[in-house]
Amino acid sequence: MPAALSQSSVFSFPDFSPTATLSLGLTEAEALSIGAGFAVASNPHPSGDAYLQATGASAQAGGVFDGVAGLYDLTVAYFDETDGVSMMEVLVNGTVVASFDWDSTTGDAIVTAASKADYTVTGLVLAPGDMIELRGARDGGEPLRTDYVEISAAAAPSLGESFVIEAEDLQIVSGFSVKSNGAASGREMLQHTSGDEARASYSVQQTGSFDLTIGYFDETDGVSWLQVLVNGAEVASFDWDGTGGASIASRASLVEEVIEGLALEAGDTIELVGQGDGGEPLRVDYLQFTSVEPGASGPSAPATLDLWYLRDGEVYVALNDGSGGFTELATGVTPDGTLRAVDMDGDGDLDFLDVAVVDPFPLPEATSPADEFVFEVVTTVYENDGSGGFTETTSDSTSFVAGLYGYPASEVDRLWQILQTGDAGDIDGDGDVDFAAVSLIAGRIMIFDNAGDDTFNLIELPVPDEVYELSQGGNFAGLADMNDDGKLDLLLSVSWNFSSTLVMINDGAGGFDPVGSYGASDDGNSTEIPADLDGDGDLDVLFVAISDGGGIYTYINDGTGARDAAAVAPSFPESELNGIGFLQIGDYDGDGKLEMVGASIEDASAGLDPGLRLFEFPLEEGELSIEVASLDPSLVGELTAQGDFDGDGDIDLILVAEESADTFVLINDGTASFTAVPTGLDAFSSNYPTLYAGELGDLLVA
Repeated sequence: MPAALSQSSVFSFPDFSPTATLSLGLTEAEALSIGAGFAVASNPHPSGDAYLQATGASAQAGGVFDGVAGLYDLTVAYFDETDGVSMMEVLVNGTVVASFDWDSTTGDAIVTAASKADYTVTGLVLAPGDMIELRGARDGGEPLRTDYVEISAAAAPSLGESFVIEAEDLQIVSGFSVKSNGAASGREMLQHTSGDEARASYSVQQTGSFDLTIGYFDETDGVSWLQVLVNGAEVASFDWDGTGGASIASRASLVEEVIEGLALEAGDTIELVGQGDGGEPLRVDYLQFTSVEPGASGPSAPATLDLWYLRDGEVYVALNDGSGGFTELATGVTPDGTLRAVDMDGDGDLDFLDVAVVDPFPLPEATSPADEFVFEVVTTVYENDGSGGFTETTSDSTSFVAGLYGYPASEVDRLWQILQTGDAGDIDGDGDVDFAAVSLIAGRIMIFDNAGDDTFNLIELPVPDEVYELSQGGNFAGLADMNDDGKLDLLLSVSWNFSSTLVMINDGAGGFDPVGSYGASDDGNSTEIPADLDGDGDLDVLFVAISDGGGIYTYINDGTGARDAAAVAPSFPESELNGIGFLQIGDYDGDGKLEMVGASIEDASAGLDPGLRLFEFPLEEGELSIEVASLDPSLVGELTAQGDFDGDGDIDLILVAEESADTFVLINDGTASFTAVPTGLDAFSSNYPTLYAGELGDLLVA
């Protein structure tokens, strides 16, 4: 808000919590929430044939801004009659940003067209949730007749002038949470708290040339990194490697990075993409836009996402040409076990971690409960050089002991029953990549703790009593920050026996405490996607139940990781449904809310035709629903990956066609309408190859 106009109000009203919304454009005054002293009156001269007028000496009305963060002009239209000198204040979040007298002498003493007037507050920074108030005092025969409030995008500031957008007012796409900090501008900041990557976006409101200054906390106990994109094009990427500040987010560690001469247009999307490291969890404070002379260098070529996948046992990458066309390249990496794509060396691109069990079969005969066997786990890291080349840098061996007598050893005949690799991430918060796993034969949860050099120390945890026992059908350890404390928690899924997923909260000391569970069938869960489905700031889980009770369900988090008992966990459809296939979640239409897409659901008995479905998650009176918003019958198959593949800032999809196994990029027009474009990749031998991409971060820099 304009600093020169910030002041205290001359009025004293009780606490006011308006429910009316103020959107971009015109809002009639009579649609505002009335706090005190105003009443609605009819008249043919105002917009909408009605206005607010004071019924007492002072009056108050207002609403909550529901637009995107940005620089705006706010206009108040009113009737400035000649038989009094009323006055009005405009407040944002309780601070006066404008105060003006209604002192015209050229109109009429009554409400006529000649008495119409308006007052504009220019260059006002507004963010979603800001409370806008009108406070005023009537005078004489002029009863503070207020017609409407209009909000419009402000003009670009004059050369050398600036405006600041607080980081906490950006749209959070993934991984970021808003945290309080007294050293931050506005006493809040964005902090990376979950997932492999944090992402937030800002929709540009002004056309012009700007120096963009990013304020952040460059702490000394880690080397985080941040990438800045404009419409998907990388304009800056830098490491947070300061050594002269402090190890905490304080004024000593607050620094700035300036990106000069960005040529921006209204409607452009600026994205911040990054990852925390060690004790430095990527804390972003603000974005400052300073108007400069045009002509400085603008955005570089798009840094669009690539793909990776297995073909005949070898890892291939598909390099993006910037428009969604791909060139296939063999990497020479032939994994022996389960592959995870994670940034092992902290340089901003994805490397490969291969976790393999040395084949122990046939297992020796056991004659007593004392008989044990040593199982060997080999981890291999392949580092990415950023141009499609991968080099084996570390190979490490870790072992564990398991008994061979009786169940479950008597039923174990596959390597994944010895060790089933789960998700990888920084589980213990020390800045390197660990991974979780489950061993059926040992009856244990396994945490492989990275020693800092990509060798691993094994921590074995007992299976909680809530699970009873692990299953021959599969046991998976997922990772997600379910209580928003910056630590990765466990989602322990067990199929066939327990047939559910147990949410286990990381206590930061090597333990995990069960707080809740979810499941809807006797054969367990398949697809599980942590996402903020209800928009309350914590991660919920969308999951697919299979077999009896099959369908799409939600687990609504109460903020601690436990199930919100008051929230509805709907299913789609109401009847049993199997063969759902891959689902993806993201903001596909740019409305700031999450949607879900799937292209392989088909069930004639349930009236479900094949095609690409867009689902929405409407929330009414605290109850969440899953509803189909659209169906495109021309797009059928598996949606195996998503990300920005054409550099325009929205989320595209990768589709593997149902019968041919041909692969397509589904190009999003920004409104969740997709056009299929062939990837140009060679044919696959399997019917449904799995391609990985954007949700894991940039694999390669094109």
